[in-house]
Amino acid sequence: MEDRKLNEKESLELISQMIQNTRHRLDAGSGNLFLVWGYVAMLVTLVTWAGVYFTNNPEWMWGFWGIPVIGYPLTFILLHKQKKPVKMYGDKVLNEMWQILGVLCMAVIIGATFTKSFDLILPFCTVLMSLGSIFTGCIIRYTIFFGFPGLGAVLGLDMMFAVWDKAPSHLILLEFALAVVFAMIIPGHILNYKARKTCLKN
Repeated sequence: MEDRKLNEKESLELISQMIQNTRHRLDAGSGNLFLVWGYVAMLVTLVTWAGVYFTNNPEWMWGFWGIPVIGYPLTFILLHKQKKPVKMYGDKVLNEMWQILGVLCMAVIIGATFTKSFDLILPFCTVLMSLGSIFTGCIIRYTIFFGFPGLGAVLGLDMMFAVWDKAPSHLILLEFALAVVFAMIIPGHILNYKARKTCLKN
């Protein structure tokens, strides 16, 4: 027996349902992942900024390794506690996208370290982080969600020009912290708000 072909209306309904399912699963727990990485990145950046600003010692920039050192264990703990729903295509797309962006960030960090172009790390990682949140918002169709990361991407581009103009590193650090708020923390709170709203409806 041949599989019945879907008409245009049924295809649109199926796509819409897949987006709704992905959105619901993202609402249910991924907001916490955004918040974990967002708050860890912001706090580590502010500590690093304070060290650079008050001591005028660039060695404080090594403090940025605190982001993965703290972020990955917290992510593991958070994912271990969450229920593991069946993943659909949209979920896999999002997971693979963030994995690719993470690898690209690490490639930028390693490449900049070998070439001693440390000033390029934050601008490039800011743009990649913001694009990840923008694409996530596009996939789940939350307009307000990808609006804020758009501001983060603009800040990332501004940081690139600031590096080109030899701006003080402590100003770039503060700009990165602000970009994290737009690209990760605000979207994370939006996802958690949507999750609580969905739970109340059900």
